Parts: sequence; structure tokens; C-alpha cells
Amino acid sequence: MLLRLEIRDFAVISNIVFEPSYGLNCISGETGAGKSLIVDAISLILGAKASKTLVRSGSSSCFVESCFDMTDLKNRKDLDKMLEEQGITCEEDMLMISRQIYVNGKSMARINGVGVTLQLLKEVASFLVDIHGQHDTQAIFDEKSHCGYLDSYGGEKIAALHAKYTEYLEEYKQIVTRIKGISSSPDYLDRRREYLEFVVKEIGDAAFKDGEEEELIETRKKLQQNESTASALSEVLSVLEGSDGNDGSSSHGAASDTAFAARELAKVASHDSSYTSLSARANAISLDLEALAADIVKILDEMNYDPELRGKTEERIGLLYDLKSKYGKDIAEINEFGAKASSELSEIDANKDLLSELKTKRSSVEKKLLSCAEELSEARKSAGKKLSSSIVKELADLEMPNAVFEVEFTRREKNRFFSSSGIDDIAFRFSANPGQEPRALSAIVSGGEASRIMLAIKNVLSRSDNTPTLIFDEIDTGVSGKASAAIAKKLKSIAEGHQVLCVTHTAQIAAAADCNFLLTKRVVSGNTLTECELLDNDSRVNEVSRLLSGGNGESSVNLAKDLIRSFL
Repeated sequence: MLLRLEIRDFAVISNIVFEPSYGLNCISGETGAGKSLIVDAISLILGAKASKTLVRSGSSSCFVESCFDMTDLKNRKDLDKMLEEQGITCEEDMLMISRQIYVNGKSMARINGVGVTLQLLKEVASFLVDIHGQHDTQAIFDEKSHCGYLDSYGGEKIAALHAKYTEYLEEYKQIVTRIKGISSSPDYLDRRREYLEFVVKEIGDAAFKDGEEEELIETRKKLQQNESTASALSEVLSVLEGSDGNDGSSSHGAASDTAFAARELAKVASHDSSYTSLSARANAISLDLEALAADIVKILDEMNYDPELRGKTEERIGLLYDLKSKYGKDIAEINEFGAKASSELSEIDANKDLLSELKTKRSSVEKKLLSCAEELSEARKSAGKKLSSSIVKELADLEMPNAVFEVEFTRREKNRFFSSSGIDDIAFRFSANPGQEPRALSAIVSGGEASRIMLAIKNVLSRSDNTPTLIFDEIDTGVSGKASAAIAKKLKSIAEGHQVLCVTHTAQIAAAADCNFLLTKRVVSGNTLTECELLDNDSRVNEVSRLLSGGNGESSVNLAKDLIRSFL
């Protein structure tokens, strides 16, 4: 979960530190105080596009840094593997992510101090945070996103069927492409053979074995550690023994200087016994330094650091990444690609009537693809009924007792039958009132209804969601009164299993929070400054009172106290 967020020189924010806890964290404040800037800052460290307009006026850059605790992260092994491939290690289960944007529009991203690409930030973000803002509310109007929501709800069963379907579809497309190529181009087979021969040779020459990638990464890590240790020890030895300059000059080291000092004191002690103790101490120090230098020399001689091996390891890792970019995400997929290329090459050489053979194979694969597609469709329909029932129940809790929510399946036309998602077009249908036919969300849903539908979907999906931190930016837009209280209860429910951050402008949600943060702005020397304050109990009551009535009158404060107690 998110432990700490520091924001500097970001729009109207000069410097604030935001430290949310587990449970429901609510952020409130007057209009223009910069509440949503916290969400924008988190979006930046998770790979969102940067703009130089975010840099505070008069500053050369803005800076955002976050600290995540990964102790209880459910997909930790997958994230660790991704980071290790980039040479990034996580100490004490902490992940530090920072982003700096300069006035010229350029930006720098780092994870645990290592510079990374925005693509990697986005991949890491999927493990850590799910942000729901007003843009996401609009996303439920887009029917292209509905299949994804349903599949997320369906879980592993649908994921496995979809993966199997995708595999058959890819095989089917490759066969169809080959048939078209052979039918349309006389020299297609010659060109295809040339390509396959190149693939087989490149993968065969590389000869990567299962598990080698992990071994290479571990070897690189050890060599980097040895190199760092050797460098440090060499520096220490240089201090002890001195060094030779490029111009032929040399400098004394601490050991020789101390030996000289010991000899001088010995001379003094030979004439004056009162210096005997000092002479003995200097001699002991000199001997210790000489012994230390000798031990370091021995360690360096015995150290298992091989610069040539380091170069070969880096070269091997580079080759692997090059092959991964062309043939598969790991060694197993690369070798499988090579095996298939070899098989196809043998097939071209062996079959005189390859076109006829491919058409027979296409028919066989098409039957498997159709069977899998039907199985996927049935599984989605079953999940769709359960999702509809769950969302209707959620909407009833959100003051929409008569709502109807359905998942509609429309079989695709033959000319566009097999898509990447399946053989059905999937769309959500909704009706808010009795007697009203369920229709497309975009046709009938208001802003307040869209927020509640999205919250209902998020609450249903969060039960199987592994993302530890969920962020809602003004989920209460367009709602008030009882609906706001219902939304607050849902957020409280989600926060029982997640860290939830919520930007709000309603008293009900602020009253339900486990922690309240207030953003305020003030003008200093003509500049607007935003500050973030963690509220204590009294300040929390005052803020809920302000959201209720705009002030802190006695009746409003008492109402705020009652409202807070209602969520305890």
C-alpha cells in the first residue's frame, strides 16, 4: 500500500507530504485547493503523460516521490521478477518510485533509484494502484470496455478459456495468412523458407536453456556486487599504500606515513624514555595498517571477479532480450517459436501440395477454435448473470432500488465472427426506473447514476481484485443526500480489504473516513500555496460541519458529530 507521497513544485503545491493509512482515507478542501492534484501526482509516478505546465511557476522542475509497502502484495513474485530483469532490488519490502518533470517538458522516472521507462512504470502500476476518476466513469459508456469488466469478474476460469481461445485464434490466423500468401504470390514459399531458415539458425545458435535467464540475472547481480566491493577495497588500499600518478609522480599512503612517524618517535624515545609509550603506540598502529593492507591485497587476489565474464554475461542477456523482442516473452516461448519454425520448414520441404495440406489443417483448427469460442461464450453468459445480480444488489444499496442491470450478448456476423475477444459483442444494459426497458448506458445514465454504477462494479470486482490501493477521484459527483451516504458505506466496505484514497466534497464520505486530510490554500507574497493537514478528531468534526453547511455553527457541529458516529 501507499505509505508516503511527497510533492514539490507541482502546480499550486510548493511542498506537501501525504501519508495515508490502511482503510478509507478522504481528502477534502475548498474548491481550487488542489485536492485532485494528489491523484494527478500519483498518476504521474504510475506512468501518466507529463506536461511542463505542471511545473510550479518560478521553478525549474516539479518532483513527486512515493513509497509503497509490498509486504502483503499478492502478486509479489511476478512484480519481483519484472523488477529483477531491470536490475532493481527491493530492500525491506519497500518500493520507491519518483518522477521529475522539467520546464522543457522532459522527465525522469526512477524505481528504487534506478532510471526506468514510462512503460515499466505503467506495468508496475498495475500491481500497486487502481485509479478511478471522472474519465473512468465515462469509460463505462464505452461498450468496448464491457467485455473486460465481465472477464475480470469471471476470474481464472474465463481467463484460462480466453487464453486457450487466443492460442487457437493465433494458430488459425497464421494458417489463413499462409494460405493467402501461397495463393497470391508464386515466390511466397521461397521467401517464407528463407525467413524460417534465419529464425531456426538464430534461435539454434543462441541455444538458450530453460532457467538460464534466472541464472544470468543472478550472475550479473553477483558480478555487480563483486565489482563494487573490489572497487571499494582498491580505494582503501590506495589510501593505505599510496598510488602512482599518470605523470610519473607517486604519493605516500597511510601505512608508509605511519611507519615513518613510528620510526621518528622511536628515535626520540631512544634519547628520552618518556616518549616510549607514544613510540610503542605508533609502532602498533603502523603494524596494524601494514597487516590491514596485506589482508586487503590477499582478498583482492582471491576475489572471484572476472571482468571478461561480466562482459559475456551482459552480452548474453542482451542477446536474450533481443530474441524476446522478436520471438516470445521468455526462453520457453523463444524455443517453442524455433521449434514451430523448424517444423514449418520441414513441412515446406516435405509437402509438394502444401496448399491442400494447409486448407485441411485450417478446417481442423477452425473446429477447435469454434468449440473453444462457444465454451468461452457460455462461461461469460453464466458470469454475466451473476454479475448482473450482484450489481443490482449493490445499486439497491446505493439508493437505486428499482434499477435493472443486464449483460447483453450479441452473436457476431460471420464476416467478423472471430475477434480477439470472442464470438459475441458484449454490452451492459441499464434501467433506473420500473417499466423502463434496459438500454445502453450512454443513452440513459446521468452523471450521478454513472458514478454509482461504476462504484457498484468496483465494489463487486474488488472482492477478487489483488490491487492493494484503490483511488476514487470525486466518485460523489452528481449525487447528494441519501445517495452520498450509500456511497460512503460502499467505500467503507471496499476499504475493509484495500487501502482506499478518496477525493470528496460531500460530508457523508468525509464522515465515514478512517483518516481525513484537508487541503487548504493561502497566498504568500503574491504566490498561492497549498498545504495538506492530517485532521485530528476536533478538526475532522469541523471539516464535516463545513461540508454540511459551509460553517461551524453549533447545530452544524452537532450534526457532524452524529454523522461521524453513524459510521463507527
